This record gives sequence, structure tokens and C-alpha cells, in this order.
Amino acid sequence: MDINTIKNKFAGLSLREKAITIITLSAIVILVPYSLLYSPSAVKVKIKQQELQNIKKEFEAINLTLASQMISQKEPSAKTEKITLPDAEDLSGMLAAISREANIARVDFVSIAPEGFIHKDKFIEMKVKIELRVRFRELYDFLKNIEARHKLFLIQELKFETNPTVYPSGIALLKAVTYLKKKQ
Repeated sequence: MDINTIKNKFAGLSLREKAITIITLSAIVILVPYSLLYSPSAVKVKIKQQELQNIKKEFEAINLTLASQMISQKEPSAKTEKITLPDAEDLSGMLAAISREANIARVDFVSIAPEGFIHKDKFIEMKVKIELRVRFRELYDFLKNIEARHKLFLIQELKFETNPTVYPSGIALLKAVTYLKKKQ
């Protein structure tokens, strides 16, 4: 079909048919590029803008947290805690203190088992494996208390598992290292 044939057929149409043809062609020319090009891009832009807003909110929260920690570190504390190694005989006292922290955080011990001792020059490094039955929030409280009060109890590995038999609680497996003074 050439252009003359199209012009002749268009001229043979009634006024109403001409208007409908022009409106249809105009709609096709406008809507097809919009639906294929602009609309998907607009959706992607909105998603990226939401992600950017979420990142900005997280960034502000992190900045506030860091600022509050910096302020609390700059303030001289009334009691400065001196960190000393507990005596080897005080192993039970240290485990009792860890147990008290667990009771405060409402954590149930499944087991505490030493995994080995490494004798260093002036101290003993003891590896401990602790299994807990706990909910996630209580585990967080327990770990936060341990971090704040027991500087020589270092957690090296943490695994948290849950299954339908213990849900909503889970089983946490901690591998930690503690340091004790050698007997003189």
C-alpha cells in the first residue's frame, strides 16, 4: 500500500470515521511509548527513592547512636572499673556471675562445657561452649550484660537456631573464651 491509496481511503471515510481514526492513531502514538518506556522507569525511580529514604533514616539512626556513645564516653564515669584476671580458683565464681546474668535476662542454660585450657605465661585461656534455650530478645539482653560487666569473657562464635518444637524460643550455641590467673 502506498501513500496515495491511504489518502484516497481516508478521503472516502465519513467525518465521524475520520475523527475516530485520528483519535485512535494519536492515542497509539502517545500511549505506546508511555507504557513501554516511561511507566517502567517511573516505577524503578520510585523504588530507588524509597530505598534512598530508608538508607537516609538508617544513616541518621546510626549517627544518633554514635553521637550518644561518644557523649557517654566523653563523660567521666563515677566508677572506673579496673579489669583484673580472676584467680584460677575463682572459676566457679565467674561461672556463677555468668549464671546470674542469665537469670537476669531470663535465659535458660542447657549446658556449659569447657572445651579446653591453653596455658600461657601468666594466665590460662579457657574455652567454653554454652548452650542456651532462649528467645532472641533475651539473648540480646544477656549478651549486652555480659559485654558490659564481664570484660574477660569474650564470645567468639554465636549460632541461633529455632525449630517448631521450641518455637518461639530457640537454641543459642555460644563459644567463648575466658582468662584466668595462674596459681603462683
